[in-house]
Amino acid sequence: MVERGRSRRPGPRYNCRRMASVVVFDMGGVLYDFQGDQLIAQTSRRARRWRSEEVQRLWLPLVQRFETGACSEHEFGTKIVQAYDLTLDVPQFLRAFRAAAVGFYAGALELVRELAEQHRLVSLSNTNALQWPEVLAAMGEGDPFYAHHPSHLSGFHKPDPRAFEAVVSAHAAEHDYYFFDDRPQNVAAARQLGWRAERVRGVQETRRACVELGLC
Repeated sequence: MVERGRSRRPGPRYNCRRMASVVVFDMGGVLYDFQGDQLIAQTSRRARRWRSEEVQRLWLPLVQRFETGACSEHEFGTKIVQAYDLTLDVPQFLRAFRAAAVGFYAGALELVRELAEQHRLVSLSNTNALQWPEVLAAMGEGDPFYAHHPSHLSGFHKPDPRAFEAVVSAHAAEHDYYFFDDRPQNVAAARQLGWRAERVRGVQETRRACVELGLC
């Protein structure tokens, strides 16, 4: 877990009387734009362009070890370049992959800062040591999240129940937990633990779900 206090970021002031809810966000596809699919499609030698679902189907088994801190950047890059037959060499791919962490969607930071005035905000993302610093840098000094639980530091990859249990262990079980993710298997895993979980994609859907749940 990466706590806001440990990173010495000045966060928002909280209304302690209304902090019974922990609102947990996945980043990619919900608040943040990662364009790995486009990178693969644009740099592969394959004659027929990769479709997004094809990229994702092959991607997970290749990336999971990297996203749990179990392999090096070079090992990860080598596997990706070979699997998708990229025109890039490994160092070129790693640079392009870091740059594929484009930034927060329009309105995303405004939404989470609004929510942070009333709730404890936590991120729970399957991510990696290359792109995660880009996410933190995009928030600047005013990080609205109370804490972050990136998979490459925790070692737990959603939908592994241990990823969610680690959040509860850090933030007290008596809280109400709300969770927003773009992958149905992650939403299902959160619901198994009794969390109020919704599948959302992008800021508009996320804000609508927050309103419907009475969070903002």
